[in-house]
Amino acid sequence: MTASPAARRGRELDAGLDRLDRIADERGIRLRSDVPLAPITTLRVGGPADRLGEPRTSDELLALLDAAREADVAWLVVGNGSNLVVADRGVRGLVIRNRARAVRVDGNVLSADAGAPMVLLVKRATAAGLSGLEWGIAVPGTLGGAVWANAGAHGGEMQQRLAHVDAWDPATGRLQRLTNTACRFDYRESRFKHERLVVVEASLELAPGAPQAVAARVAEYQARRAATQPLAEQNAGSVFRNPPGDFAGRLIEAAGLKGAREGSASVSERHANFIVTQRDGRAADVRELAERVRSTVLEASGVSLSYEIEFVGDWEPDR
Repeated sequence: MTASPAARRGRELDAGLDRLDRIADERGIRLRSDVPLAPITTLRVGGPADRLGEPRTSDELLALLDAAREADVAWLVVGNGSNLVVADRGVRGLVIRNRARAVRVDGNVLSADAGAPMVLLVKRATAAGLSGLEWGIAVPGTLGGAVWANAGAHGGEMQQRLAHVDAWDPATGRLQRLTNTACRFDYRESRFKHERLVVVEASLELAPGAPQAVAARVAEYQARRAATQPLAEQNAGSVFRNPPGDFAGRLIEAAGLKGAREGSASVSERHANFIVTQRDGRAADVRELAERVRSTVLEASGVSLSYEIEFVGDWEPDR
């Protein structure tokens, strides 16, 4: 009897994971098996990863990526998990939770590992009397994720401050240095989203600023975020990108969707562009509600919203 395509893919994946385990053992790389991913995302939904690695330095990150490439195993790099919806069936292959977060300040340039939280970078910049990154206090993710998505808030975005990026290329297994222009930034876009390049380190060009004035702006943005976003509830940040000349939250609220619910997921009453989940919620509920919001807004306003959050993992059985 001929095996089904799904069965063949399953056997190939299992064989790849066996190779990965052997390589990891030989090189002293620590991996964990069948690790729940919900606790390491801000939405707190989703299933397990076949393997999870948690590098704490850039060298460890590169070693994991090289091992996955050699074993021919699918991989996914995550940071704080702040814009992810992990499928209830989890993520097949290797998930790398980047915890490399070294930070260096040299004059007006702040450089850091991709796993450094944006909040940490804002604090380091403030302490050093450097301005231009205050808006980053409203970004819950890491530097790597912020570069990947060209994250922004309060009129600022990564594109305005990035000097260069050191990225790992899966095609060659090597690092390359990319200038700001080479990153091909656009609104919540970059080449990293489409070419699978992995941000390893990045440098930001900031400006001198009075520490007290910088701290005051950070506090202002922090207070504004706390007043307008459902920070006390499980969420993945803004669900949709703002369409040109408008705001996704306004369109969703105008369509009467604040408080709309699908199982364990609901549209936030505080900010309509956020979906929040109950404890032990289901990723399938989040996706179904998000699709309902999109279709309702399209019908009500004629605007087709684009996702800002990312759906990752094995979704096929849930669709």
